[in-house]
Amino acid sequence: MSLSLGQILLRVEDPGTPVVWLDPSIPDSLWASLPAALHRAGYSVLNLDGTTPVTDAASLLERFASAAPAPALLSADLSALRQNLLRLPNDSHMGWVVLFRAPEQLRQNNEAIFEELLEILEFIHESRYEIHQRMFKLIVRD
Repeated sequence: MSLSLGQILLRVEDPGTPVVWLDPSIPDSLWASLPAALHRAGYSVLNLDGTTPVTDAASLLERFASAAPAPALLSADLSALRQNLLRLPNDSHMGWVVLFRAPEQLRQNNEAIFEELLEILEFIHESRYEIHQRMFKLIVRD
Protein backbone atom coordinates (compact mmCIF):
# COMPACT_ATOMS: atom_id res chain seq x y z
CA MET A 1 0.00 0.00 0.00
CA SER A 2 1.38 3.37 -1.02
CA LEU A 3 1.49 6.35 1.30
CA SER A 4 -0.68 9.37 0.65
CA LEU A 5 0.73 12.87 0.30
CA GLY A 6 -0.70 13.71 3.73
CA GLN A 7 1.04 10.72 5.32
CA ILE A 8 4.36 11.74 3.79
CA LEU A 9 3.95 15.29 5.12
CA LEU A 10 3.25 13.90 8.59
CA ARG A 11 6.53 11.99 8.44
CA VAL A 12 8.34 15.17 7.39
CA GLU A 13 6.86 17.03 10.38
CA ASP A 14 8.31 14.51 12.86
CA PRO A 15 11.46 16.12 14.32
CA GLY A 16 12.78 12.73 15.43
CA THR A 17 13.37 11.45 11.90
CA PRO A 18 15.83 13.42 9.76
CA VAL A 19 15.41 11.03 6.81
CA VAL A 20 12.06 10.06 5.32
CA TRP A 21 12.50 6.84 3.35
CA LEU A 22 9.93 6.21 0.63
CA ASP A 23 9.41 3.01 -1.28
CA PRO A 24 10.71 3.31 -4.86
CA SER A 25 7.34 2.06 -6.08
CA ILE A 26 5.48 5.20 -5.01
CA PRO A 27 3.75 6.69 -8.04
CA ASP A 28 5.68 9.26 -10.05
CA SER A 29 2.69 11.59 -9.79
CA LEU A 30 2.96 11.52 -5.99
CA TRP A 31 6.68 12.28 -6.10
CA ALA A 32 6.05 15.11 -8.59
CA SER A 33 3.50 16.67 -6.23
CA LEU A 34 5.91 16.77 -3.27
CA PRO A 35 7.75 20.07 -4.00
CA ALA A 36 4.54 22.12 -4.24
CA ALA A 37 3.00 20.39 -1.20
CA LEU A 38 6.15 21.01 0.84
CA HIS A 39 6.19 24.69 -0.16
CA ARG A 40 2.53 25.04 0.88
CA ALA A 41 3.40 23.41 4.21
CA GLY A 42 6.10 26.04 4.85
CA TYR A 43 9.29 24.31 3.70
CA SER A 44 12.01 25.44 1.34
CA VAL A 45 12.98 22.65 -1.05
CA LEU A 46 16.31 21.57 -2.53
CA ASN A 47 15.40 19.16 -5.31
CA LEU A 48 18.30 16.93 -6.37
CA ASP A 49 16.38 15.50 -9.34
CA GLY A 50 18.14 16.00 -12.64
CA THR A 51 18.51 14.67 -16.15
CA THR A 52 21.59 12.61 -15.29
CA PRO A 53 22.12 10.38 -12.26
CA VAL A 54 24.19 11.36 -9.25
CA THR A 55 27.05 8.85 -9.35
CA ASP A 56 29.85 10.23 -7.16
CA ALA A 57 30.83 13.05 -4.82
CA ALA A 58 31.50 15.48 -7.66
CA SER A 59 28.08 14.99 -9.27
CA LEU A 60 26.41 15.16 -5.84
CA LEU A 61 28.10 18.49 -5.07
CA GLU A 62 27.20 19.76 -8.53
CA ARG A 63 23.56 18.81 -8.01
CA PHE A 64 23.42 20.63 -4.66
CA ALA A 65 24.98 23.70 -6.31
CA SER A 66 22.37 23.69 -9.08
CA ALA A 67 19.50 23.17 -6.60
CA ALA A 68 20.53 26.00 -4.30
CA PRO A 69 18.67 29.30 -4.30
CA ALA A 70 22.01 31.11 -4.56
CA PRO A 71 25.63 30.13 -5.21
CA ALA A 72 25.92 29.40 -1.49
CA LEU A 73 26.18 25.66 -2.07
CA LEU A 74 29.20 25.67 -4.34
CA SER A 75 31.39 23.22 -2.44
CA ALA A 76 34.75 21.65 -3.09
CA ASP A 77 34.03 18.63 -0.88
CA LEU A 78 31.46 17.19 1.50
CA SER A 79 32.92 19.04 4.50
CA ALA A 80 32.37 22.34 2.71
CA LEU A 81 28.86 21.20 1.78
CA ARG A 82 28.09 20.68 5.47
CA GLN A 83 29.18 24.23 6.29
CA ASN A 84 27.32 25.71 3.34
CA LEU A 85 24.08 23.89 4.20
CA LEU A 86 24.34 25.19 7.75
CA ARG A 87 24.51 28.72 6.30
CA LEU A 88 21.25 28.44 4.35
CA PRO A 89 18.76 31.09 5.46
CA ASN A 90 16.12 30.30 8.07
CA ASP A 91 13.43 32.24 6.24
CA SER A 92 10.94 29.41 5.73
CA HIS A 93 8.46 28.70 8.49
CA MET A 94 9.22 24.97 8.82
CA GLY A 95 12.76 24.62 7.45
CA TRP A 96 14.33 22.83 4.50
CA VAL A 97 13.68 19.55 2.70
CA VAL A 98 16.11 17.86 0.32
CA LEU A 99 14.42 15.63 -2.27
CA PHE A 100 16.60 12.83 -3.67
CA ARG A 101 14.56 10.69 -6.02
CA ALA A 102 17.23 8.42 -7.45
CA PRO A 103 20.13 7.61 -5.10
CA GLU A 104 20.75 4.16 -6.62
CA GLN A 105 23.72 5.06 -8.82
CA LEU A 106 25.48 6.86 -5.99
CA ARG A 107 24.89 3.97 -3.61
CA GLN A 108 26.13 1.43 -6.16
CA ASN A 109 29.23 3.42 -7.10
CA ASN A 110 30.18 4.69 -3.66
CA GLU A 111 28.14 3.62 -0.64
CA ALA A 112 30.53 5.53 1.64
CA ILE A 113 29.66 8.86 -0.02
CA PHE A 114 25.95 8.14 0.37
CA GLU A 115 26.43 7.27 4.04
CA GLU A 116 28.47 10.43 4.58
CA LEU A 117 25.67 12.45 2.96
CA LEU A 118 23.18 10.89 5.38
CA GLU A 119 25.43 11.75 8.34
CA ILE A 120 25.84 15.34 7.14
CA LEU A 121 22.10 15.85 6.66
CA GLU A 122 21.30 14.27 10.03
CA PHE A 123 23.82 16.57 11.72
CA ILE A 124 22.35 19.62 10.00
CA HIS A 125 18.82 18.58 10.95
CA GLU A 126 19.77 18.14 14.60
CA SER A 127 21.69 21.44 14.68
CA ARG A 128 18.99 23.50 12.97
CA TYR A 129 16.21 21.98 15.04
CA GLU A 130 18.07 22.55 18.30
CA ILE A 131 18.96 26.16 17.47
CA HIS A 132 16.06 27.38 15.29
CA GLN A 133 13.27 24.81 15.84
CA ARG A 134 13.26 24.23 12.07
CA MET A 135 13.63 20.99 10.17
CA PHE A 136 16.27 19.93 7.68
CA LYS A 137 14.93 16.73 6.15
CA LEU A 138 15.95 14.36 3.41
CA ILE A 139 13.20 12.59 1.50
CA VAL A 140 14.65 9.73 -0.49
CA ARG A 141 13.23 6.91 -2.59
CA ASP A 142 15.08 3.74 -1.72
